[in-house]
Amino acid sequence: MDLKTAQITSNQIVCHSDTQITLENDMNVPDSKPDIDKIIKIEGNISSNSVSALEGKVNVKGTLDYFILYASNDDIVPIHNLSGSINFDESVGLDNVSEGDEINCHFEIDDCQANLINSRKLSINAIIGIHCCKPKSVYYEAVSSMASDDETDNLNLDGLYSKMKTVTYTHLVIQKNDIHRIFEELTLPKAKPSIASVLYYNIRPLNIQTKVVEDGVRLMGDLNVFVLYTPENEERSLEYFETEVSFDEIINCNDCNEDMIPDIDVSVGTRELSSKPDEDGENRIVNFELTLKLQMKFYENREAQILDDAYSTAMELEPVKEKMLLNKLIMKNQSSLRLSEQISLESPDKILQICNATGKITIDEQQIVDGGIHLDGVLLLDILYMTENDVSPLSIERAVLPFSHTIEIDNLSTDCYYELQFDINNINVIMIDSSELEVKVNITLCAIAFSSFDESFVSDIVTAPLDFEQGADFNLKYFTKIFTVQNTAFSGIFLIYIVPCLNRYRIYGMINAVYSSYRTKLTVIYIRISVVIVHTKPENKHITAIIIICKFTASCKTFK
Repeated sequence: MDLKTAQITSNQIVCHSDTQITLENDMNVPDSKPDIDKIIKIEGNISSNSVSALEGKVNVKGTLDYFILYASNDDIVPIHNLSGSINFDESVGLDNVSEGDEINCHFEIDDCQANLINSRKLSINAIIGIHCCKPKSVYYEAVSSMASDDETDNLNLDGLYSKMKTVTYTHLVIQKNDIHRIFEELTLPKAKPSIASVLYYNIRPLNIQTKVVEDGVRLMGDLNVFVLYTPENEERSLEYFETEVSFDEIINCNDCNEDMIPDIDVSVGTRELSSKPDEDGENRIVNFELTLKLQMKFYENREAQILDDAYSTAMELEPVKEKMLLNKLIMKNQSSLRLSEQISLESPDKILQICNATGKITIDEQQIVDGGIHLDGVLLLDILYMTENDVSPLSIERAVLPFSHTIEIDNLSTDCYYELQFDINNINVIMIDSSELEVKVNITLCAIAFSSFDESFVSDIVTAPLDFEQGADFNLKYFTKIFTVQNTAFSGIFLIYIVPCLNRYRIYGMINAVYSSYRTKLTVIYIRISVVIVHTKPENKHITAIIIICKFTASCKTFK
């Protein structure tokens, strides 16, 4: 028998693990730097060196790069910085993993602190969250046709019948990771003094948008660039510069198109900034480079026509049925959250000027509820400001803004799978007075949700010659024969053979009826569950139809 198959691909997460590691390191202040009086700010960034799968575990190697801004008792230059790194090499337990398997790994800095041991030494403590998972593409070969190329319907010359069904599922077409680098050159405004040395800088993306185009992704947004520096003139010990730069780039991605469903996560990688002289020899040009890490997935909703059942009047057919696990997109939804709060300064230093504000979102709890995904979390804010204190001209205010929000998605159940993304679009800090601030923050939260379901499919068909004499044990619940005839003189012996196959049944049988020396032969060709309608072409024209209604629990038997 000529079987044609259709390949159906299912993308599954075989296993995953969430763990935390603690990094600790002591750091001595270099001789070229003054004593530490107060730590103002610490920031960290993780770079992954390698991720490799071993038997039952994953080995991850990487580096935590940290940057510290601190105040000293130096009257001339009161603000200074330090930087360093901590390497890590950890094993994460992960079941069903073998050497050489593909592993997706995501790192997150859950906490990073610097504590003074003394004025010349400090300890660095960081908690790193590591999420590892093993993706797998499973390929199913489902029978899509039993007909030859020149056949146009479900019935061939041998009396072969087939029943088709449509399977709708979501297919992961493309999965790709990419790094996009943005280079920019900026010139200080004329009102700003030239740069003697850069003390601190921050480059953060805002209002990130992505759009799928033919063979690529359009990446759009803004970059907030903040630079804190010591000026070349000695009128002020501290100066800062802040601006926004727009970008609009095309990221190449072969074979993607506008009809696909994108799931694109954009995060910040490395950041570098330096200053250089302009044509007049003054340090007024700022060069920076920012890398954006893109994790891109593109989905398609697909339909496949596959064989559901088959039978034949000329041979014994036994479809081989299996189960496949498929995913179906429920919904992709994006919502916005606006936070607003008034903050009273805990520091005795009065605010002279707001310099910069950065934030981080932490999700404490998440759960599927009626109508969507409910999130409870906090926004951690660092507000950098200049003070009226000449001895300590720079300070920081830390604030915690709790929030509760539901991303609306219908038809979610607890066994659904979803992924979350969240970004801070804008942070606006307004001075109410010298000790009071008003903070307004816009957050975007996005979720894509899938359901998993089992679907049966025919992987093969076993054939054998038709055998009317074969019987076996059978547990009968009830059996009814209804004869519709035109002549009540009809009489005879009724023989039937029942052959079950999985959740549907095929009946092969023969009726021998005696009426006025005429013989009529009947073949029962098909049964579904409990009802059989038998059509016949009798030699005896007085027999028009026979309906057999049966309900049984197992195997096969000969009835007389």
